[in-house]
Amino acid sequence: MDPRAVVQKKLSADETCLICTETALLLDYGKSPRYLAVVEKQDDHAIFLFTTSRVPVLSAGDLSVDQVLPVDSDLGCFLDSSNTVKSSDNPQAFRLRLKSTQHDLLLELPQQQSTTDLLGQIKSAKDLYTQNAGFGCRSTFSWLSKYSGASKNPFQDDVFDPLAHMNLTSNGIGQTVDVAAAERQGFEDDFSNMLTLNASNLANSQSRDSLDMLDRDEDEPDTVYNIQRQLGIGYGLEMPVGQKPVTAREVFVKRYMAQREEEFTNIEKLTVFCGTWNVNGQSPKEPLKEWLVVDDEPPDIYAIGFQELDLSKEAFIFTDSPREAEWQKAVKNYLHPKAKYRKVKSCRLVGILLIVFIQEKHIPNLHFLDSDQVATGIMGIMGNKGGVGIRMSVHNTSFCFINSHLAAHQEEFERRNQDYRDIDAKMKFKQFSPPLTIKEHDITFFIGDLNYRIYGMPIDEVKYNISNGLNGKLLPYDQLYMQLGKSDVFSGYSEGPIHFQPTYKYDVGSDNFDTSEKCRVPAWCDRILWKGAGVRQIRYDSHPQLRVSDHKPVSALFDAGIRVIDVEKSKKVYEDVMKKLDRIENEYLPQVKLDNTEFVFEDVKFNEPQKRVLTVANIGQVPVEFEFINKLDDISFCKPWLNVTPCKDSILPGDCCDISLMVFVDKDTAGDLNSKAEKMDDILVLHLTGGKDFFIPVSGKYIPSSYGTPIETLVQMHGPIREVAVGDLISFGTSMRTNTTADSSLQPYICPKEISRLVNHLFKYGKEQEDLFLQPGKQAEIQMIRDALDTGNPDLIPGSVHSVAEAMLLFLESLPQPVIPFAQYQTCLDCSNNFLLSKQALQKIPQSHRNVFKYLCAFLRELLKFSDKNNLEAKFLASLFGNVFLRTRPGKEVGSPLARREKARLEEAKKAAFVYHFLTNDYDE
Repeated sequence: MDPRAVVQKKLSADETCLICTETALLLDYGKSPRYLAVVEKQDDHAIFLFTTSRVPVLSAGDLSVDQVLPVDSDLGCFLDSSNTVKSSDNPQAFRLRLKSTQHDLLLELPQQQSTTDLLGQIKSAKDLYTQNAGFGCRSTFSWLSKYSGASKNPFQDDVFDPLAHMNLTSNGIGQTVDVAAAERQGFEDDFSNMLTLNASNLANSQSRDSLDMLDRDEDEPDTVYNIQRQLGIGYGLEMPVGQKPVTAREVFVKRYMAQREEEFTNIEKLTVFCGTWNVNGQSPKEPLKEWLVVDDEPPDIYAIGFQELDLSKEAFIFTDSPREAEWQKAVKNYLHPKAKYRKVKSCRLVGILLIVFIQEKHIPNLHFLDSDQVATGIMGIMGNKGGVGIRMSVHNTSFCFINSHLAAHQEEFERRNQDYRDIDAKMKFKQFSPPLTIKEHDITFFIGDLNYRIYGMPIDEVKYNISNGLNGKLLPYDQLYMQLGKSDVFSGYSEGPIHFQPTYKYDVGSDNFDTSEKCRVPAWCDRILWKGAGVRQIRYDSHPQLRVSDHKPVSALFDAGIRVIDVEKSKKVYEDVMKKLDRIENEYLPQVKLDNTEFVFEDVKFNEPQKRVLTVANIGQVPVEFEFINKLDDISFCKPWLNVTPCKDSILPGDCCDISLMVFVDKDTAGDLNSKAEKMDDILVLHLTGGKDFFIPVSGKYIPSSYGTPIETLVQMHGPIREVAVGDLISFGTSMRTNTTADSSLQPYICPKEISRLVNHLFKYGKEQEDLFLQPGKQAEIQMIRDALDTGNPDLIPGSVHSVAEAMLLFLESLPQPVIPFAQYQTCLDCSNNFLLSKQALQKIPQSHRNVFKYLCAFLRELLKFSDKNNLEAKFLASLFGNVFLRTRPGKEVGSPLARREKARLEEAKKAAFVYHFLTNDYDE
């Protein structure tokens, strides 16, 4: 029997057991079995420890309340490493110490999912307490008194307990709300390098969250988060933190409080320094004082972004870079000397590094930290282009800092726009549930090498205007200036007047514009933009004194108004809101109207999204919270080819919410749809909290593609896949498994014709192309290439060489069974240090897969013969194609984050070594 259901029977009707797990209380004389539960009542949480007469527990009579600990600022959770108690006979268990003003308990818990969930609930409860304390509304937890003795509070069983919301004890004595202590607790939990790691191993370089060991003292106690991190039992979406609401009641309290925010907040000013510099792969050879210390008074916040931190080919694939430590140290050494700073966070994606510092005096008011990264390079995963972001809250104002490096080259104007759109749409701060987006912040700074150029003016005229200080004549030709405020690109952002010379491109070590053979047109590539109310730019400058790079650094100083809560005023507003909410909850039920109850998507193609909008209108008298919920036995509320945003939200009476339904067939879902193992049919269940459920059918017609089709099927198709009947596609796959052919009159191809077409095109038109496999293609061209392969028309593959290169990599990534099948993956890794053993391992894979591997390696060897022109290196190609040829079978990763990262690093090296053998040696069976 579920112990949570048993515990629920021991509680009052308005109290809910959120989770319960078996544990053991460690005593001087041994262990005693217990059950540990987290109980909630109207946003208050407490930890209950029950004695039990038997294990497993079967009825409520088996349990008795032993200890009750309120989840408040006094509660401490520590990983206990003492040896005062005998070692556990369970090597998979660990010891958790729970301490409060009245309790000190040592527990033994198993390392399993129930423990992860339990710690997650405690963490979420502490964050919620911190938030409410910030409003000046700390509970007395008077409802717990009935579990520990006679009660003196006559209101304890009421829905609205005035003593709980007025910070009064039962004898009428006021309690002081220690807001600073509450915020310190939240700061401690969130400041300790919280990161949600990206599971992709290819060029998603995630540095350590901080190289500055002063960020956390060695004797700092272990928090719930640190316990999870040390035990490797998971964190991320299952650990929601911060200000995003977690319960229906909290949703509406937050919404109503926000509506009346002006009644209890004051505006204070902070100065924010933003700096950006493309350092061209160089080390910090010059003092940074001319860039970082140009103002008389020290800024409160530094946000410093670098691009092209490391230009080595290995940096595109592997995670570590010595350049990061060099620049981190240099920046720290040259912060303003009139103030003491603490590093908040740093985040790196290959050569894109963002570092945020804040003056130490603001640390007690700093909370809810997180970071994320979005790669926009080739295949959407190579981190040579993209963006990194760091978010934080100071007092009651949220900040988001984005550092980006967008697509290069003057003519790639639209590609830069798409890079911005990708960063804006894909960056999610996952420590919140649901994840926060860039748009959900009060103030956002977007900095970096945005790469927008001066277009349409001859270079001689550009230089003449610069030399005569006529920058105003250049701005109308600036690609970013032309569209700022006139399109969806950087919509809502502002940029201050530009009074400095273009920051790109210079001869390194000088102030002379590019005199090389390419003779680039000078441009303002390096920019600083902002969005949000209460922000005023004080200055906007470049710093030409620094000459180590072909770019000049840029900085801007801002005044930012932040909201500071008046605790006494907020307490009064909070009381009014709670009373209003109680009255509404008792009088009304949620009611909504949907503008559509069924969605049909026509002609869905691989890698080409289709979007529809569902509008939900609140036609009732009470705020509505909705959420899409899982169907019976499903692990997700929708199929993997369907994306729904937002998946949960709240709607005030009279308001509407637009929900995006996007169908997108990618490399992970195409295989099952091609083979008809999966149909494009789903039913969404829209659940109203406290109301009914709506069932919304979603279906589509998927057009089969060669992308996501097995090699065994492709070699038997003698015509384009669009001309092959679905039944024949299935029979092709079946015949290969039974060693027969679907049509005995036709011999299978040695290599799929689609791969041959891509390879022949690249060799004919791209073998001498610089930056091949580094420069991303255009999405529209990749879709045209897909259609050309699937229909056979036109004969000449459309699009640029870079688009064809990315299309080929995507084709190989989409194979349901990779070039080296899953079954041979580990064997190939094990023999990667020996060419002879690698050749023997290759003999064990199916003939059609072996032919593709040999063919592609031969093609890559030919490309390397032109390395003097295309700048390709065998090590880089081995690393890139190693991740394409050898892929692990999809599944949940196990082990701690540190162990997973180390395992991934070793496997990256082995995959590259395996492929390297065949790029540097002729392979003959």
